[in-house]
Amino acid sequence: MTTHTSPACSLDLSAWRNHFRMTHTFHLSLGTNEPVAGQLETTLKNSNAQIEKWVISRRGGHYDHCITVKGIGDESARELRAELASLNGEIKVHVEHMLHFDTSATER
Repeated sequence: MTTHTSPACSLDLSAWRNHFRMTHTFHLSLGTNEPVAGQLETTLKNSNAQIEKWVISRRGGHYDHCITVKGIGDESARELRAELASLNGEIKVHVEHMLHFDTSATER
């Protein structure tokens, strides 16, 4: 009887990190009477996240903020989501974790 062994699967993801980048998009919904834009900015700055894009739109009686950040991991994004939600009881926050293929890394 012949036994075939396969090489052990490596869980080292450091090689993959050079080919991908992660961003997190926070979707916030809050009332028009809530002066929290400054608080949002301060909270984002304190998290050391780098803001890539921030879009604010008004719909009916509330504002929608769509904020895309980079420079933080999943766990930090979850913590930031909780901090943003705790600024005011009326804020609704949803976060998307996005993994992007970095084409410039493959050309090196």
